[in-house]
Amino acid sequence: MKDWLVEMIDQVALGELLAKSSLSCGQRFGLIAVDNAVEFMLIAYVEVQKQIVGGYKAGGIPKKAWDETKREFPKLLTFVVTQEPNLQPLEIEISRYHDFRNTLYHSGTPVTTSPGRVTRYSELAREVLSILFAIQFSADEWNEILARIGSFFTGSSIDKSIKRAVSYEEAEGLVKFTTTDYPTAAEAIAICLYGFAIVTGAPPSRPALVKSLAKSGHPLSADVVKSRLSDLRKVGWVRKNDLLAAKGRKELAKKYLISP
Repeated sequence: MKDWLVEMIDQVALGELLAKSSLSCGQRFGLIAVDNAVEFMLIAYVEVQKQIVGGYKAGGIPKKAWDETKREFPKLLTFVVTQEPNLQPLEIEISRYHDFRNTLYHSGTPVTTSPGRVTRYSELAREVLSILFAIQFSADEWNEILARIGSFFTGSSIDKSIKRAVSYEEAEGLVKFTTTDYPTAAEAIAICLYGFAIVTGAPPSRPALVKSLAKSGHPLSADVVKSRLSDLRKVGWVRKNDLLAAKGRKELAKKYLISP
């Protein structure tokens, strides 16, 4: 994958992580990061993907007209929609998010946003990525990207000796876990299984596991959970009855503050 595409993807992930962080300005800068990535996608689609600036190709645009078009986001978005009609259903929502981002960035009004709003814009940005560049991520793959980017915040990519705390609480028969790290989908499942073992003393039902992951901020579909559990069994982390095996506890203990 081209470096500039990786940069756009990482920027969207960074925006989502900032919004979910405890940083006071995280939501504000998270929305700005995602919006900037979307604008970058639109420009890159015209200039790099389709290469129609100069007016020599069918549907092309003269350079002077393009320079004027890309200076104003509404004109930029409208032009890209004329080039890729599949983007049209998203046009109004993208415009609303960009307008709100301008309010946050340029206005002196003391307003902010919410993690949910930024997460939705992140989802929208990934739809734009899919339409313009045919790049799609499953929920599991996106969680892997978030974990990779998140590792730079926690320092785990620099110092592997630093272990991340994990706390658990029971909530309506479910187990909610909290950690300062950004675990992969498989790690999140293993952490949740460990929580059920120490909080309830029994493995969770599959629906309870899916609900507990969502409550813990790691939503995964039932199919993804089933697939990752299969992977964890293959490497010896999880037993057939969905109990975390000794090997799983030992491997988790290398990164998290739990008893092996």
